[in-house]
Amino acid sequence: MKAFLLQWIGYFVLSFIYKTNKFEIHGEEHFQKAKNESRPILLCVWHGRMLFPIFYVIKNKIKTWALASPHQDGAIMGNILTKWGVKIITGSSNKQSDNAIQNMHKIFESDNQAIIAITNDGPKGPRHEAKIRSLEIAKKYNAQIITISGDATKKSILNTWDKFYFPKPFGRIVINIAPIYDLSQEKDLVSGVSKYMIECETLVSEKIK
Repeated sequence: MKAFLLQWIGYFVLSFIYKTNKFEIHGEEHFQKAKNESRPILLCVWHGRMLFPIFYVIKNKIKTWALASPHQDGAIMGNILTKWGVKIITGSSNKQSDNAIQNMHKIFESDNQAIIAITNDGPKGPRHEAKIRSLEIAKKYNAQIITISGDATKKSILNTWDKFYFPKPFGRIVINIAPIYDLSQEKDLVSGVSKYMIECETLVSEKIK
């Protein structure tokens, strides 16, 4: 009952924040280019900035799968996302035997234009360090890597391991989409993708100043 109430409260709060903020989006052509390719997309986001890619997905009604932890926080967020039409893969991309890994394989195998969103440093960190398993799957299926980050003029930065950014109502949200990242020639997947994502986050924070 508690989880049920929390998911509805969360849904209404996030919907209110989404509807009362003005949006400024940079790099949208990169996402459009990726969508036009006959290759799947792994949408990589940092746990602490996850709300900004979520807002972009629902704003543009993008058909997306999202990986959600089976633990309470992840389950609540997963249930909120389903109310916006996002399909959920439950599990951890960092566990070889997890159903999430098997489901990612099945989705990429069956749909060459599938989009799977993951929080690369979730669910518990280390912060800003991408997990290897999802990147290996992306490389196997020649998936395109896209990262989306964001910032807000009005926000709270929580004192959590991921320094979670929580936008407030009646502000301006800036979203930045980085160019497609090519995994095909990358030898150090974790270092390369982590650096790529950090650069996107740094750039969007500069735009909010």
